[in-house]
Amino acid sequence: MAEVAFPERASVLIIGDFNVGKSTLINYQRTGKFVDTIIPTMEIKPSTISVPVNGKNLNITVKDSPGMKKDSIKYGRSVFPEFQKCAVILFVYDKTYRPSFDLIKDLKQNVDDLINRRMEYILVGNKCDQTNKEEVTLKDGQDRCSELNMDLFIEISAKEGANVEELFREAALRLKDMELQFGSTKVLHSSESTSDSCIC
Repeated sequence: MAEVAFPERASVLIIGDFNVGKSTLINYQRTGKFVDTIIPTMEIKPSTISVPVNGKNLNITVKDSPGMKKDSIKYGRSVFPEFQKCAVILFVYDKTYRPSFDLIKDLKQNVDDLINRRMEYILVGNKCDQTNKEEVTLKDGQDRCSELNMDLFIEISAKEGANVEELFREAALRLKDMELQFGSTKVLHSSESTSDSCIC
């Protein structure tokens, strides 16, 4: 199977609250396994992930980031510069913890304040397998995606793997479509949010 790699700027950054499953999400895509071990991410951690798309493996750089809270100075110093070094941002929240969902507004505002070029924004609701603990509904996610003018909304389970590969395939396809060159700006056509993307 042929392989395609993207330039450094064409990477994916994952941001969100503490313990929403950002690292677990990356690990599941890489290994196909769930590891029930919480090791806090302390700094930006890039990984190369191979995503099969139309008979080719698209090798994308995915950057994990430390969990943040509102007005986190440490988070800002390490993560904000990364906004300029990526093309796609995954905003991840925990469906069983409402504050992580509420934080998405602040994160999106941080990005809007610092970025003046077109990027792709994907809203990700993790832990859709834990329906008995749900604090954020599917409709909540759909509405927030529309409210914040994001490009895609999807619910996943980084524990059971539901929609994980689909999420990274979407990210890879968007990187491919953008074809970003370092230092350039490209206007994209508007993308429709797939509000019914969760299969949980």
